[in-house]
Amino acid sequence: MNPNPKQPTQLVDSAVSLLVNTSAKEHMIRVDPDNPDIGLKVWIRELSFMQMQNAIKQFVSIGGNGSVDIDLAAYWKHIFVECIERTEPRLTPAQMMQLNPFVASQLTALLPQPQDLISTPLSDGDDE
Repeated sequence: MNPNPKQPTQLVDSAVSLLVNTSAKEHMIRVDPDNPDIGLKVWIRELSFMQMQNAIKQFVSIGGNGSVDIDLAAYWKHIFVECIERTEPRLTPAQMMQLNPFVASQLTALLPQPQDLISTPLSDGDDE
């Protein structure tokens, strides 16, 4: 934690700027490692702070003895549901769970990573 953090000098103009963007952002990802021209459109929603907290509950379990269990499959399943608004061509939730590793790696690169959820929401707020 920085002992002398710089304090803001101006008040934010509008509370709207503090909220997550409610409209999904369109992306085009590659789906064929041998043909960069073939793609899938995917619309990704931004997670709010509270959605991040809920996501952590979906994949991290702390045992009574202090052990920590991380279930990455549960994490990605939750994130796919929360962040992916739609795809073109349309993929069902069941199909999303069956993506081949190349497509899944392209898609997950656009999504919040597990370590981002653990470090960002729980950090001290100091961005330096």
